[in-house]
Amino acid sequence: MAVLNQKPIKTSDAGFSLPELLVAMTITLVILGIASTLLATSFNVRTREHARVDSIADVQRAVNIMSREIAIGGYGFDSATNGLVVGDCDGSSIRVRSNLNRYSDNSTTIESAGEDVKYLVDSTNGQNYLVRHDNFASGNQSTVLANRIDSLTVVYLSSTNTTLDVAADPSQVANAVRVRITVGANLLADGRPGSPGYQPETTIQLTSEVALRNKSQSLSTF
Repeated sequence: MAVLNQKPIKTSDAGFSLPELLVAMTITLVILGIASTLLATSFNVRTREHARVDSIADVQRAVNIMSREIAIGGYGFDSATNGLVVGDCDGSSIRVRSNLNRYSDNSTTIESAGEDVKYLVDSTNGQNYLVRHDNFASGNQSTVLANRIDSLTVVYLSSTNTTLDVAADPSQVANAVRVRITVGANLLADGRPGSPGYQPETTIQLTSEVALRNKSQSLSTF
């Protein structure tokens, strides 16, 4: 019987060469670097947006409370007045009085909670808080309405929409028909300067213009 000569089948068991591995690893590292940068940026942006939403919500709630209580200043008084306390209102704080019980129990005195309120910024441990101080509240008279506050600015406007200079003449407060309230809130920096997704410190401002309804000019208008 004839024996056939069979040649061995050659198989290639060779893998990636070292240069190919180095190129693949370099590309992988670049992709991972880009992905981590995008991820860090998105996390910082999300953190900043959450802080922004919380800060805006706090300030809006505080401004709404202020606007409501300041607007009814002078309610229940015998003569038409805006209820603002002369000598205790300036460009960074405002105090307002009203007789909320005048027509419910015929009270002629201001002695109940919510009838003598002052708004101001209180600085504690390097942080500013927007505070509502109630002179006749039982227990704790001061309530924090918003934190991370940068400033509170109060502008007093006359019936002709001109700004009253209450710093030079505090008695001008009694002539105010409207009050413009501006609250600035701080958003702290997020991350480190130069790092991916770094968000610098910024300040947002919310403004509300309040008509003092019990002032004589407001009563004649509305």
